[in-house]
Amino acid sequence: MEFHGTIPEETAQAIEQEVESCYRVLAVPLPGAVALCLFDTMERWQAYAARQRAEAGVVTAGEEGFLATHDAWQGEPRLSVCLERLQAHPRLLQQGALHQVVAHSVLHGRPEYYRFTVPRSFIAMSESRGIEPEILQQVLYFVAIAVKGYEAASLLVQHGFIEDQLALALYQLEGHEDDIALWKMARWDPRARLLYLSAQLKPLLYMQPLLPHAPSLAESGRTMLAHMPPETVERLESVVDTMATQRRGDTHHDVVIGLGLVLECL
Repeated sequence: MEFHGTIPEETAQAIEQEVESCYRVLAVPLPGAVALCLFDTMERWQAYAARQRAEAGVVTAGEEGFLATHDAWQGEPRLSVCLERLQAHPRLLQQGALHQVVAHSVLHGRPEYYRFTVPRSFIAMSESRGIEPEILQQVLYFVAIAVKGYEAASLLVQHGFIEDQLALALYQLEGHEDDIALWKMARWDPRARLLYLSAQLKPLLYMQPLLPHAPSLAESGRTMLAHMPPETVERLESVVDTMATQRRGDTHHDVVIGLGLVLECL
């Protein structure tokens, strides 16, 4: 474990035990080594993540909006946990966030899961719509984290992690006070609209493996999208459903399929 700031020993032990217990339950090949980094404050966490991104040449941020994060930029899985953020939430949700990054380390613990190639046809499609490469890259990021999130949720659900993942799914589906204002600003700008809608993929796709266990999640998803016109919600839900049903289990293939659907339909 790596400590960044003042980390109480009992807290560090509790997190380590939670992470290790999740690994023991997962009946799949596990990574040979995992780095567990604990941070006392958001400021320290964000500064560290910014340095790591710069060293790895990563342009998209990773810690904003997450209770814990996973990466493998340096070749081995790394779990990053900020106590200031994690401990502000109920224990079940904390467990869900820790289990989620464990699943990511199992499924996406190599650098190639952070590098995705955009087909030339998609680049041409984007150019014809006036979408700059920077915008396309951000849309690709949103699609990739949505696909990988679906894979992580599926793995955990298959191994009986239901209640904690339900808590995490509901947390991700919570609306924010500025959603309506952001949508009003983005709605009439095609590029901003594309980014806004792409950002909704992660919570909507994450809940899919949980729906057989908690059908009411579908209503939570609709509530999250209630500030948007029905036809927009219908297109977005159609993209999510297609991404879930057409997936092959090959992350890179499924990201490309998802990106194509987003560019064509949103």
